[in-house]
Parts: sequence; structure tokens; C-alpha cells
Amino acid sequence: MTPARSNPLPLEGIRVLDLGQFIAIPFCTLWLAWLGAEVVVVESRRRMTSRTAPPFAKGHEKQPDASGYFNQLYSSKKSCTVDMTTAGGRDIVRRLAGVCDVMVDNFSTGVLEKLGLGYESVAELNPSIVMLSNGAFGRVGPMRNARGLHSAVNLFSGVADVTGYADGHPRILGGVLPDPLSGTYSGFAILAAIHHRQRTGQGQFIDVAMHEAMLTLIPEAVIDLTMNDVEPQRIGNRDRVNAPHGIYRCRGDDSWVAISVTDETGWGNLCRAICHAELLDDPRFVSLEARRSNVGALDLAIEAWSRTQDVHAATDLLQRAGVPAGPVLRVDEMLNNEQLNARGGVVTIDHPVAGPRRQMGLPWNMDSLGVEYRRAPLLGEHTREILTGLLGVSEADYARLEADGVLA
Repeated sequence: MTPARSNPLPLEGIRVLDLGQFIAIPFCTLWLAWLGAEVVVVESRRRMTSRTAPPFAKGHEKQPDASGYFNQLYSSKKSCTVDMTTAGGRDIVRRLAGVCDVMVDNFSTGVLEKLGLGYESVAELNPSIVMLSNGAFGRVGPMRNARGLHSAVNLFSGVADVTGYADGHPRILGGVLPDPLSGTYSGFAILAAIHHRQRTGQGQFIDVAMHEAMLTLIPEAVIDLTMNDVEPQRIGNRDRVNAPHGIYRCRGDDSWVAISVTDETGWGNLCRAICHAELLDDPRFVSLEARRSNVGALDLAIEAWSRTQDVHAATDLLQRAGVPAGPVLRVDEMLNNEQLNARGGVVTIDHPVAGPRRQMGLPWNMDSLGVEYRRAPLLGEHTREILTGLLGVSEADYARLEADGVLA
């Protein structure tokens, strides 16, 4: 069941106009919605990008209200169907921008300006609006017109260049990692801008470049290259300081445990926990420097033990011995993780088409502020409510807009 709310929501009274597609902006506004913002998603039956993404609920394949992707990332939001290719549709969106506190998008550079919805135009209607645009390479600079999805962002940021095995090629770190990462930064930026507006009354435009968000994952490499002219070297799962540090195969198919030892006490705890105290006297491993110099042999010695172990039993054993360790989890295993469930990190949301589904909630708890998890909207579920209630459109005008295809 969805946890009952007893405390106030931090973003109650904040209205967000969401023009985003595919992960980055939907992830950003998901957190805002869970924190109490009224998030109005503008979508159209003529171009259902997000609702066509699998997986679909069994028996409802390709049904727009049954997309697992949409129903997860659009939880707690409202759906307003408007065809922005029509003049009437663009007028509705402009009117919505005039009554919203925040407006977000991740279109290609220049699209909103062509629609008459650029920041300067919107700010004339609503001077205090906070507008955020999230693009692969930002909205200014020589690459502002370049387009890129997650893979291009991953590569261009330099993260892929420092990711990979020693003497191997660059690796993309997480298929869609740039999206939730830049979406998180976007959410934090919006919260800061709202705080700024509360103090000053001023709105602002926020330009988020996804590749710059990715750069924050590799500060050491950036500093070493720019200050010391040292090219970063790929080292796989190993660490440049600590040893042992890595991912070790366990018993079973694709089963791994992460282990990291940071000092001599931890090294002794590890050796005794795995019943190989003789490693403490091995000249190859008697110091941190020796272990780093013989890291290949060190990893083989640990994996000779870990391959015989169940990953969860190995994790429990090592943690009880004071060794930092944890299982490498698949998504389905994360939903069943005891720690995440005990902290309320996994929530169940019931949907009238897809049924009850478990998903990850907010990654923090607040004892003084509430959170509310509600289902994703059906396609166009709130169109009438938003137009007649929020914008004051008469029933006659609403019928005319429907007949003209503006609300398709």
C-alpha cells in the first residue's frame, strides 16, 4: 500500500508545466510531484513518445495507459492532451505557462522559440516563472544545436573514456545514466530557484547541459588532466588507493559481491572472515603498497573464496566481520532488498489498467515533511479539469477545441 501522509508536503502550492520527454525531465518532475507539486504534463495522442515505451502490463501490450515506463516516471502527475502543432494548442500552453510557477522541457535547442514559448516570451506573461531547459549540450555555446541521447552524452562527457578495464577500450557507464543524473540536478536547481524567488520575487531561466552533469562523476580525472597534464588510466573496478577493492564473482549465474578494504584492520578482518589468515603473512600482501603492486594475485586469492559462496551469505559474513561489502543487485533484486523495504524505499502504487506495481520511491526519509505517491494519469485524464477549472475555458469553447482537434 502507498504510505499514508501525515505531514505537510514541501512543494504544496507549486504548479509545474511539464513539456519533457524520455527520462531526464520526467525523472526531475517525478520527484517534484512526490514532494507535493502539481505537475501538469502536456502530451498528445498524435505523438505519444513516452507512452509507447515498454514494458507493458500483461494483456495490455501497446496500450498507452499500460506502459511500465510511463506509469513509473509519471506517478502523481496530471495529463492534459494538447496538440502543440496547432495554433490553438500553442495558445493553451502559453496560457498554462502564465499560471504556473515552473516550466520545464528537454526539446532540441530552438524548438520552444519556434513555438513562441521561449523564455523571453513566457517571462512577458509570467515574470516570476522559473523555466528550466535540459539538453545534451546546453542552450548556448558552439554545440547548442547538436543533438544527443544518453550514449552520446556519456561519451562526450569523458566518463566513458575513464571507464573500462585496464588496457581495454572505453565503456559506457549505464545505458541511461545521464538522464536521471541530469534530472536530479534539474530538480535541485528548481528547488534553489523557488527558494530564490521566495526571497526576491525573481524568476529565472536555468540551462542544464547533460554532459556537464556527467562530468561531476569524474572530478579527479578532470583535475589531474587540467592541472597535471596526466591522462587518466582505465582500471576496471579497482581503486587507485585501496586494495583489495573490486567486484568478485560468487556462486551462481552472474552473481557478484563488492568488497572494499581501506586499512590494515579491514584487511585482517577480511582474511580471518574468509578463513585465509595465511594471507596476512604473504609477502605480496603485507602492506597496502604490496597489495596494490600485486593486485592481480590479490583478486585471484579473494575470488577463489567468493566463487564458492552465495552472494548474500558472503555479504552477511563480511559485514559482520566489519568489512565493507555488498551484493551487486539486479533491478528485481533491489525491489526485494530487505534494507530498502525496511526504510520505505520501495512503494506499491495501484493503477486502474496496469494494476498494483512496486517501484522505487524517494531515496530519503524526512521526519518533518511528507511525501505522497499516487498513480500515473490516464491519457488526457485531467484535460477538462485543467482547461475549465484552471484556465476558465467555457464548456462551449471546450467542445469547440475538441471538435477542432486541438485537444487530441
